[in-house]
Amino acid sequence: MVLRNYWKSRHKSGRFPTLCWIRPGPAALFWFCVTRLACGAGTVGEAKSVVQKDAEFDVTYNDTVTSVNQTIYAFNHTISRNKTEGVRVTVDVLQEQLESPILFVIRQKQAVMSFQVPLILRGLYQRKYPYKHVGRTLCQPPTRAASETQFFFVDVSTLSSQGTNYQLRVSRVESFTLQTDKKFSFTASPSQPQFFKYVFPDGVDTVIVKVNSDVNFPCSVMSVQDIQCPVYDLDNNVAFIGMYQTMTKKGAITVQRKDFPSNSFYVVVVVKTEDEACGGPLRFYPLRGDVLIDAGNRTKDLNVVVSPAINSEKYVIGMLFCLGIFLSFYVLTLLVACVENKRMKRREVFENPPDISPAETASLLGKNGDGIMTQSLFLCTRCSFSHLFGLSAVALHALACIPKLTRALWSYSILC
Repeated sequence: MVLRNYWKSRHKSGRFPTLCWIRPGPAALFWFCVTRLACGAGTVGEAKSVVQKDAEFDVTYNDTVTSVNQTIYAFNHTISRNKTEGVRVTVDVLQEQLESPILFVIRQKQAVMSFQVPLILRGLYQRKYPYKHVGRTLCQPPTRAASETQFFFVDVSTLSSQGTNYQLRVSRVESFTLQTDKKFSFTASPSQPQFFKYVFPDGVDTVIVKVNSDVNFPCSVMSVQDIQCPVYDLDNNVAFIGMYQTMTKKGAITVQRKDFPSNSFYVVVVVKTEDEACGGPLRFYPLRGDVLIDAGNRTKDLNVVVSPAINSEKYVIGMLFCLGIFLSFYVLTLLVACVENKRMKRREVFENPPDISPAETASLLGKNGDGIMTQSLFLCTRCSFSHLFGLSAVALHALACIPKLTRALWSYSILC
C-alpha cells in the first residue's frame, strides 16, 4: 500500500511540471510557422488554374500547358444502339526538347484512357523509342438505349514549369464498323494503332479476318478481341487478350460466333517498334537505358477484309468431289483392264487355232488347196438360199457346217 501510493503520487506530480516547460514564446513561433505554411499552400492552390472548354469534333486546338494551368476539353456525341461510331483522338507535340511529358487523360462514361506524349515504347533489350505524334481510338461500350448522348472529357496536364505547345484534334471514324466482303484501307504506326468493329450477320457463324499489305516491313500484329474496355492496342500489351498473329504482308485469323457472346468483336492492328519478331534485321543501338532512340518512319499501309468461311455444305461438297475423282480413277482402271483382257483373249484365239483331224482337213480341202474355196462358197450359197427361201432343214445343216468351215479356213491359212 505504501509503495502503490508513492507511485501514484509520483505519477501525479510528474504530469504538472511538464506543462510548465511550454512558454508563450515557442508557442507563438510554432503557430506562426503553421500559419505561414497554410498561407503558402493557399497561395500555390490559388496560382494553379483549371480551364474547361466546350470542344467540337474535327477542330484542331493549339494550346500551351504548364504545371500551373490545366485544360479540360468537354465533348459530347450521340450513341445509337444499332450504329457504332468510332472516336479518335490525335495529339502532336510541337517542341523538340521537353522538360516533362504531357499527360492526356480521356474520361468516358464507362472507361478511362491515359497516355503521355512523347509516348515511350520499349523494344528489345529495353530500348526506348519516343513518339511525339500519337493517335488513339476510344473504346465504345455498347448502349441499351435506342439513342443516348454521352459526354467525355480530355484532361491535359504536365509537371513542366515551362510552357509546352501541343495540338489536339478529336474526329469521328467514318468506317469504324467493317462490312462483310468489303475491303477497307488504313494507315497505322506504333504510336497510331487502329482497331475496328465487326458484327456477325445473320446466318454466318464463322468468318475469316484477312489483313494485307504491299510491303514486308515494318512488322505488324493483327489481333481479335472481345468488345470490352480497355482495348489493348499497343505493342507492349496487344498480346494480353484475345487472339493475335504477327505478320509481314498477309495475315488471317478464323473467328467463330460462339467465342463472342456479343456477336461482335474488335479487329486490332498494331505496328511493332522493331522487326525482330517477324525475322527482320535488328539495327545496332547503344544498350544504355537512358538513351532515347529515333525509330524513324514506321508507318505502314494496310487493308482489312472480313469474309464468311465455308459452311458444312461446302465441306461435304468438297469431300464428295474428291471422292468422285478417286472413284473415277478406279472405274477407268477397271474398264481398261476389261478391254485389255478381251483383247488378250482374242489374240490367244488367233495365235492358237483349234486342232482338226487330217481326215476333216482332207475332206474340206479336197485334193488341192482350191477345194476349201469351193466348199466355202457352196456352204455360203446354201446358207444364203436357206435364209431366203425359209428352208429350216437346209438352214440347220448350214449352221452345223459353219464350225467345219471355220476350221478349214484356219487350216488353209496355215498350209498356205
